Amino acid sequence: MDPVIDYTDKDFRSLRQAMLDLAAYRLPEWTDRSPTDLGVLLVDLFAYMGDILSYYQDRIAAESFLDTAVERRSVINLLRLVGYELASPAPASAELTLTFTAPAPGRPTTVTVPTGARFGTAAAPGGGEPPVFEYLDEPLTVDLAAGLTVTGLPVRQVRTIREEILGSATDEPGQRFRLAAPAPVPDSISVTVDEGAGPVGWNRRENLLYHRGPDGRITLSGPESTDYYVQYDEEDRAEVVFGDRLYGRPPRSGRDNVRASYAVTLGARGNVPAGTITRALTEIPGLAAVGNPRPAAGGADAEPIERAVRSGPLAFRSGDRAVTLGDYVTLALRAGGVAKVRARSSGWNRVDLVVAPEGEECAPSSAQLKKDLLGYFDDRRMVGTSIRIVDPVCVPVDITVEVVPEHNHLPQTVRQQAERAVRGLLAFRAVEFGRPLYLSKVYEAVEALPGVAAATVTRFRRVDAGPPVTLRRKVLADAGLADVGDFIDRVYGGAVAVEGRIGIGETELPVPGTITVTLRSETS
Repeated sequence: MDPVIDYTDKDFRSLRQAMLDLAAYRLPEWTDRSPTDLGVLLVDLFAYMGDILSYYQDRIAAESFLDTAVERRSVINLLRLVGYELASPAPASAELTLTFTAPAPGRPTTVTVPTGARFGTAAAPGGGEPPVFEYLDEPLTVDLAAGLTVTGLPVRQVRTIREEILGSATDEPGQRFRLAAPAPVPDSISVTVDEGAGPVGWNRRENLLYHRGPDGRITLSGPESTDYYVQYDEEDRAEVVFGDRLYGRPPRSGRDNVRASYAVTLGARGNVPAGTITRALTEIPGLAAVGNPRPAAGGADAEPIERAVRSGPLAFRSGDRAVTLGDYVTLALRAGGVAKVRARSSGWNRVDLVVAPEGEECAPSSAQLKKDLLGYFDDRRMVGTSIRIVDPVCVPVDITVEVVPEHNHLPQTVRQQAERAVRGLLAFRAVEFGRPLYLSKVYEAVEALPGVAAATVTRFRRVDAGPPVTLRRKVLADAGLADVGDFIDRVYGGAVAVEGRIGIGETELPVPGTITVTLRSETS
């Protein structure tokens, strides 16, 4: 009878037992199985090495499939096979309010905000490098005679690096040059090559096989095309890749003749709260105060692999074209700076995109983000289809919970943990468009905490739900419910949703309203 082979026996115990069984068959005179025996020691060493080798065999096999890959580099390379590039870090954008002092008599009444004017925060949230915001539009001339306040000045959280030397070209095909700073913004990268007649800008393409321009036309890179493309690695660093003489030509030899200018961003760290951009790093005559009335939004870190695994196949299915509402959602998430999006049709040729930008809270999209999104979809939408970017409706929800702490836990610690748990249910990362809130989830989150003996939700409603309906005692008495207590009053009076859920519209996102956690003793 043939032996039964189990190919899953690849761990230390299985390999050790298999070698001992083989030794008993080949060397029956060897009977000492004590740990001090030299033969047993060698068997243990071989089993140990076999276990390590088997582990890496399984890891290598798992990294070959999108569903089981866990390393970022593997996911990047697998998705490149279908033309999907993980989204790079996106800069946050904000709108500033500038306040000027009145000019003295005889002094100029106009002030210019130059392109590249820089503004910053007093300190970095959580420490580290303070975010710097730059004004990137055309120079703005301010007429102080018409008013001393400028509102809605668009800025982006970037730091511009100019004329960085990437290296020396060697005229070899497929040359690569790595940018020194991490997290460069793709649209900001420009490369110049000096081939003896001075620096000349080359053309950045999506890839060197073909490129689709803003007008939707396809251009091919020929053997003499001065084209390059940018490729990101698993560390969010960018490489400039030149042609191979078949698709694009390499730059001719020279010393330090390849240079790049680009902007880098802090990603999600640029989503600073309102009122924190208070410093002007560029001297502007007569400027008295700077501020951002609304929080900066749209800043995002590099696309996580969990999201890429979901979005990659969907993007491949859509063919980088926006036809169905699902295509609009998939592509909007790839555009950068978008945390949540809902697409809906408001007419036979109109699509509304309800966009919540990246950030820590529900907020409207900045004018810059809306402009970027419309430009992104301009050559991807169907002809004749108009797109409108709509801000989300942020719906405050009030929740009040009475908690009975266990006797061996600090009451205030239990209360703080319970409040954090309730706020976590309404955190921006945890909510979605159109997804209702359930009362049972509040009980589940609070009662799972250590130190909570019991909990009662006494308020669970939308702030805009209207005044509660008054329920008279006579109605309860007629129904035989005169002694049901205060809880029935709260439920039927509107403080707690009767059906145990709060409906959320397709354009709405729930946000924390008044969150209150009170303590109640077991005897009360």
